[in-house]
Amino acid sequence: MIILRVVYFTDNGKKVAEKLKGPFYIETKPEDISLSDWTRDCFDMHLPVVFISSVGIAVRTIAPFITSKLKDSPVIVIDELGKNVIPILSGHFGGANELARVIAKEIAATPVITTATDLNNVFAVDVFAKKNGLRICDKSKIKEVSGKALRGEELEIIQKDEEIIIEGLKLIPKRLILGIGCKKGKTFEDIKAFVNMYYSDEELEENLYGIASIDVKSEEVGLVKLAEFYGVPFVTFSSDELEAVEGDFNESSFVKEQVGVGNVCERSALLLAGEGGNLAMNKTASDGITLAAAVRFNIVLVW
Repeated sequence: MIILRVVYFTDNGKKVAEKLKGPFYIETKPEDISLSDWTRDCFDMHLPVVFISSVGIAVRTIAPFITSKLKDSPVIVIDELGKNVIPILSGHFGGANELARVIAKEIAATPVITTATDLNNVFAVDVFAKKNGLRICDKSKIKEVSGKALRGEELEIIQKDEEIIIEGLKLIPKRLILGIGCKKGKTFEDIKAFVNMYYSDEELEENLYGIASIDVKSEEVGLVKLAEFYGVPFVTFSSDELEAVEGDFNESSFVKEQVGVGNVCERSALLLAGEGGNLAMNKTASDGITLAAAVRFNIVLVW
């Protein structure tokens, strides 16, 4: 499930927004909140923002909240007739370019991609880092790597156990995985507060690779928002896949009756960790939320 925060200003814009409601989970701007406060909240939550408006309106609105290409919300503009879909911020690391392509396909529009590496179909180190769950240690070097790629120069790549170095830009694998189960309707705030009892935002921004759960929770809004907040994948598995994970787990007969497997958080964390992964925190539970953590060790890079 993809969550989009959407704002429009005309009747035609509203019609375009209606087209998005089928394939996406849409949260439109409430009338009782100012555009500035709403946009600030979108950026605080790191949620994708869609302006159905002119590019100028979007640029002026988001300007005060732009801080870092590695943290900013992906921002997309759609014209009020739904003809063009234009990513204007966080195209690579935030995923706005790819999201624009997905939106354009769904509403039969044209994606307008302006990023040089995309247009020239060359290696983009920030896309590579995002795809592989790697932390970028010095974002100022991204431009240097992209420049060399655009000039057709061969990139020097050094791969070690704990890091990948591309033209002096150090990338470190994020290894922590959170496995989470929850009752239906648990809010983002509730789940995040529970997670923060064990891991700070700083720790998770540095080390979190992904969030895992069972497939019946694939559209649980609180969990999807948590993954968006930390900028990581939200990966779900079937009950059969989880049941096949080997290990000694803290099982619940009630949970097994409900979803087909007696432990979601530990099993899903280990499954996403892959071969060689270990539990870093056993199942803990509070008020309808369960949490476990695993660490991945076997890093397989996708180029």
